[in-house]
Amino acid sequence: MPMFSGFYMGEISATFRQKAKQHGVNLIMIRAGDSRDFTLPIALTQLSALIVVQHCAGTSYVKSATELGIPVFSMGASYAPLPVEQLCSDQISGVEQLYDWLLALGHRNIGFCGDLSVNDIRSRFNAFKQRVDTQRGEGFHSSQLYCVDSCSLSAGRKAASDWLNTVGNECTAIICATDENAIGMIEQLQRNGIRVPDDVAVVGIDNIFSGMSVTPALTTVDQQLEELACKAFERALARIAGAPFQEEVIHVEQKLVVRQSCGNRASVADASDASQSVRQAMVYESRYSSSELFDTLYSIAKDGFDSILDACSLYQCNLAWAELNRYDGDALSLLKVSFLEQQSLQSRPANSALRTLSDLPCVAGDRPYVVSVLPVHRGERDCWDIVTAVENLDGRQYIGKSALFYNYLDILSLFVERDALIETSVQRHKKSQQLLQQLKVVLNSSNDGIWQWDLLANRLSWNGRLTKMLKLADTSDAINPQVLLNRVHPDDRPAFEEMLQTYLDVSEPFKCILRLRRDDGHYIWVQLSGAVIHNTQGRPIRLVGSMTDITEQQESADKIHQMAYYDGLTGVANRRKLMEVIEHHIQHHPNSTKAVMMMDLNRFKIINDTFGHQVGDALLCHVAEALQQTLRAEDIIGRFGGDEFVFFCDVQNAYQAHELANRLLRAVKRPMQYDNMELVGEASIGVAFYPQHGVDGDELIKNADVAMYRAKQLGGGEVVLFNSNMHEPFKTHLRIEHLLGLAIDQGEIQVHYQPVFSRQHDHIIAVEVLARWHSATLGQVNPSEFIVVAENSFLIMKLGDYIIDRVCQDVKTSPWLQNLQHISVNVSARQLGHSRFADNLAQKVNDYGLPASLFCLEMTETAAMADKEQCLRTLIALKNAGFTLSLDDFGTGFSSLSLLKRLPISEVKIDRSFIADIEAHPANLSFVKGLISMVQSLGHRVVAEGVETESQTQLLRALGVDLMQGFYLARPASLREFEQRFADTEPREKEET
Repeated sequence: MPMFSGFYMGEISATFRQKAKQHGVNLIMIRAGDSRDFTLPIALTQLSALIVVQHCAGTSYVKSATELGIPVFSMGASYAPLPVEQLCSDQISGVEQLYDWLLALGHRNIGFCGDLSVNDIRSRFNAFKQRVDTQRGEGFHSSQLYCVDSCSLSAGRKAASDWLNTVGNECTAIICATDENAIGMIEQLQRNGIRVPDDVAVVGIDNIFSGMSVTPALTTVDQQLEELACKAFERALARIAGAPFQEEVIHVEQKLVVRQSCGNRASVADASDASQSVRQAMVYESRYSSSELFDTLYSIAKDGFDSILDACSLYQCNLAWAELNRYDGDALSLLKVSFLEQQSLQSRPANSALRTLSDLPCVAGDRPYVVSVLPVHRGERDCWDIVTAVENLDGRQYIGKSALFYNYLDILSLFVERDALIETSVQRHKKSQQLLQQLKVVLNSSNDGIWQWDLLANRLSWNGRLTKMLKLADTSDAINPQVLLNRVHPDDRPAFEEMLQTYLDVSEPFKCILRLRRDDGHYIWVQLSGAVIHNTQGRPIRLVGSMTDITEQQESADKIHQMAYYDGLTGVANRRKLMEVIEHHIQHHPNSTKAVMMMDLNRFKIINDTFGHQVGDALLCHVAEALQQTLRAEDIIGRFGGDEFVFFCDVQNAYQAHELANRLLRAVKRPMQYDNMELVGEASIGVAFYPQHGVDGDELIKNADVAMYRAKQLGGGEVVLFNSNMHEPFKTHLRIEHLLGLAIDQGEIQVHYQPVFSRQHDHIIAVEVLARWHSATLGQVNPSEFIVVAENSFLIMKLGDYIIDRVCQDVKTSPWLQNLQHISVNVSARQLGHSRFADNLAQKVNDYGLPASLFCLEMTETAAMADKEQCLRTLIALKNAGFTLSLDDFGTGFSSLSLLKRLPISEVKIDRSFIADIEAHPANLSFVKGLISMVQSLGHRVVAEGVETESQTQLLRALGVDLMQGFYLARPASLREFEQRFADTEPREKEET
């Protein structure tokens, strides 16, 4: 855990001690600090379970524990994807309780104050916003949000000032994201004559100790830390006993604590002050005033490790022994041991000098104990002092006394760190004196330029290396400093002069990077380092330092930065750069409205696949250049990959957003000339506003993408502003996807067959397999709907396998199907794009003992164009395996004619849209006739689908079409209905075509 004491950690550590004594188990607590990078493998071989509080342990420490088979639990943080069970206080429930309570008190316009750069605060705000949207017809308005830059008292005072300065403010109650924000807000409001809660109610979250003592007492929600710690401890015991890993996060509901700041007049018991609670014991058992407590803790702890026995006596701890170890990266050595009685050392192993970090602490004996471990960094890499205090858990435990002892240990760690850093500093000073003489020798032979500026004489001198670096013609040993200043690049000079002026008044070394002009006129990048030397009166008298030519490194760094933050093709910002810009704006300007626009080029994939990647890349560069010329200086453009562009724009409302977006759409339409070819782009744009439509970059991008998808559905070339209702189609899509997966597993998908007739309309030549789904939940689902869902969710592979299995099973039991010329089965782009599809299909048909020649595989032109190279390889493999191939919906694609020559097909199906219009105009008839003639001239069989009338049948027969299919001839039906309907009709012999 980060520390042992305080409002949050003190209650958790006290609860752990109480649970350890209750269950008679040993407890090791490590004070890891709050930098989230604690990786020392302390105690790993001692642990049966590990509980991490607030992400204080580094990922490598947690991973090591899981690899050793230790059950790991996290309170308030996620270590995904590691197998760590997570427990957390339910932030949503607390906000909802506060909001509902204020509503019950008559408040209708409730505001929110918080620092949205903090993850937990954003969760609380999202819960608040959702509650507002639910309770108020007009939904959340930005005037209800008071953004601050921290969770402190001062931030609360700023929010109060914002509330006071808001003209016509309608908020009568404010929910503050933390108690400190709330207390600061109350203080500032009262200073300005605002009565809380009469004029405005203020409530907080966290239930810190000081909330009870302010006037009026603060209404808040308690995070139920004791319950959270108990659940974590109990889960650890359960896992040790053999319980399985629980993936679902355990949420502990927060509890409303009603006091007076909300406007409540009745006397209500404090929900956090149960007489038996750990918090109650911590507050009242100690009996110390705050000043007395600080003075006592400070006066004892300042003596370092040697004071631990005094603290033990003062706070009545059952200390067995304590020790101070040093770890230097390789070995662990014992420095000191403290104990009250000799017999208490019986639990300390005699061979402690041989221990490793993983074995620390090593305690012998059967008595239950609690060990407190305080690792303190010595200021040098892999160098630590480690304090270990071992207490016996038998005998009576005083929560308040133990809490005071943990306060002492937290302060002790600071003094141990002080002593360690002083010792390290002394050792470094000795080393620096030894190095000083060596440095004097090195300076004259250094590759760096060494310089010295005498401020009293105003003369600058340097060594020969700097003369060569700048290719100086004047080799004088000393010059006027202005000569060097004049060589600084004009863009770098103001910052350089400001830095010099700043560091003249301090003793710290300085370092900067700038460009200097050589005598030949070229600029080089140099790293300038130095320090100011002061006289005994503290006046600066000299600057000394070095100069290194870093031109090559800087140019490499510039290239790396360009590659890391900018798109290699178009030169605009990439996803990483744009996301950082958005997050920076949210963090530093949380109240400033901006828009995220997502743009997608229409039909780009068709252009790319048809004309090649060179043309597609040229179009992307052309569009990017046009967009940059259209955008203003304050807007930024980024490419997220493919044909997606994202803009972060300084617009304040929907009108401005539409105006800018339409300018961008017009820019995309500027024609591009490429090899005697003119291409014109078209795009669709979706818009999401910060903070109305999202409080972080990912949410804004997602919602802008949803709006863009809606714009494409409207036909392209449109601008659509996001609203929350747009998520509904995606929810429907996900619901169908879920139910479709279950339907496939449970055999709900039915196979129907539609006959294909010969030209004479008297013989059935073949059948086409069609999927039908009657869902118990959704009813009859249109194939066009669930097939699209399957293709978009990768269920198409599973559905395709299911259909083939059902058809093969039908063929095995049906002489009717066995005697057909072929059975047509539709395949999708995803199936054709799978490298093993042809082999798997051939193997499956062979396993059923059926010939591949019985099956005709139909694919649309769109499927054939999805991945042309892989598709062609798959089709050739299928044809070689004996399958017949058919091109479906012919005539509707972008490059239909070229496909006829490339694909190894035997059959072409004319799309039903041409058949439907065949009688409307003579030109339509001529067109169909031409299609039939062209396809047959290439040696392919022609099938007309969608035949709906007798007159269409006669016309197609006269045009010489080979086969016909449609509702007029026969509707799709199940195999049983099919066989009953055509029981007296023999299928055409297989040899006939």
